[in-house]
Amino acid sequence: MSIGTVPQRWKDLETDMVLSPADISSREEERKRRIEKTNIAVLNYHATGVKRENYTSAQALRDSLNSDDEDSSLKFKLYVVEDLSRDVIEILGQKFDIEPDFFRAHIADFAWYNVRDRWRNPPMLDIVSRCQNWTQLRYVTARYFDVNEEYRHKNRQESFKAATKEADNFNIMRRVDDDLSNKSVWDKDGAIVGLTRSRATFWIQPQHLQQGMAVGILLLDPTVTQGVPLWRGRRPLWPVSAAYDQPGAPKPPAQDDFFEDFLFWAQQKDLCPNGTANDTSQALVPIQVLLHLICSEWITMSDYIKTRLNQLDWEIIKPEFFRLSKVGVANMLEKLHMWRRLVPLYREMVSETTRHIDQFSSRIETLVATLESISTEGSSRTNSPTTVNCMPNQAQRTLISHYDADFKRIKEQLEEYQTRIDQLTAVVTAVISIDNSQRSLQDNRNIGRLTWLATFFIPLSLIAGILSMQSNVNEISGYTFKVYFATSLPLSIAIAATTITLSMSRSENKKKLKGFTRVVGSFGTR
Repeated sequence: MSIGTVPQRWKDLETDMVLSPADISSREEERKRRIEKTNIAVLNYHATGVKRENYTSAQALRDSLNSDDEDSSLKFKLYVVEDLSRDVIEILGQKFDIEPDFFRAHIADFAWYNVRDRWRNPPMLDIVSRCQNWTQLRYVTARYFDVNEEYRHKNRQESFKAATKEADNFNIMRRVDDDLSNKSVWDKDGAIVGLTRSRATFWIQPQHLQQGMAVGILLLDPTVTQGVPLWRGRRPLWPVSAAYDQPGAPKPPAQDDFFEDFLFWAQQKDLCPNGTANDTSQALVPIQVLLHLICSEWITMSDYIKTRLNQLDWEIIKPEFFRLSKVGVANMLEKLHMWRRLVPLYREMVSETTRHIDQFSSRIETLVATLESISTEGSSRTNSPTTVNCMPNQAQRTLISHYDADFKRIKEQLEEYQTRIDQLTAVVTAVISIDNSQRSLQDNRNIGRLTWLATFFIPLSLIAGILSMQSNVNEISGYTFKVYFATSLPLSIAIAATTITLSMSRSENKKKLKGFTRVVGSFGTR
């Protein structure tokens, strides 16, 4: 709260140290920017439609919350917040009496904590989490970072490095990680797929605090501008036939910004699987859109993992791809170890998300009952009196359960991938061992040839050295050469026979020694 961002960046914004006046001024401006950062869109769900309001300053948001000019037809108001800042936390938290854990759980995303991390949030018991008014959905986004031709030879990771630097400017802790799987023969040289662990945190105002309408707050992660969504994004939420039947239907965004993409679909009607929705269910469209987008991200991530594992399988099957070099073998193990670490983490994230959804489903049902009660009371004031039905609609009670099958399928696929990764690791390790054994065998054969060559020339060199010990080489006669060969050749044969005898087993010694003796005997006879 003092610096407006995560505690790890305190060292980059601290001013209580020996710094130049320019550095102190720069850090103070950066802290001020982070503290005052505001990007909020308010979706007002009326009986006649949805109206959007944007706030880019904390003072404008405060003035809007303090005003009392609320429309009686307003049934549900949703504050969609991109990133977080100290001013936004204080304004929203004070106005709606929100527990601090709602904001704290969204700030950082760590797979694990060091023993010296003082900012670790203590875990919450299940019985406590069931009583909270907020839930959190975790997911992973994948972005493709291509390389421009002008930077191909200068810096192959220009776009990816720009994305990591851009993520450092977020107040919340998010990272764009290289999955180390971009060294396949099918990948473009220099292209990278970056993975980011993200969170969406949703809060609903308790029923006893609602004054004529329901209020919700949704915290979303910012999206880096570098790169593009993997495989160019998700399917639209409209039915295919309905999208073409609507004259003048708005064009969906390019899916390059999760914040704007959510706001667009949260203002639309006739989304799958609701079909033709009534006024009450329109207020629940944001919940459906959030589940739809997050589930789509998980399906995309699952398909990407399947792609990478199939590429590894193909590289093992095709030796010309697998045995390019020792570096390629090391890269394959590196990629497998990366997925061996990530897939169990993703399974944990999916399990945590589904558990939170199940726990929060009762809050959604309560919201449905409240909205239907408000809608019924409103119609009773304008029309003839009717009986108030506070029981949630069965179709809306199953709003969340529409995505149970998809989340279950994603979890099963991740479990299958984890088993497959373990099997691939064993196969790759075995293939590497076989390849190393073959190389060692080839090296041993080469060493054996060199040993035989050295063994043959050792006696020749010895005799030559003994016979060459004289001052005048011209005085060497033909008799000297006869003595040289008569002495060195039998000695070479004797040394070779001794080497073969020592290198063979006892059972082979007798057979090969007899054959060698016959060869030596025939040579001596001649």
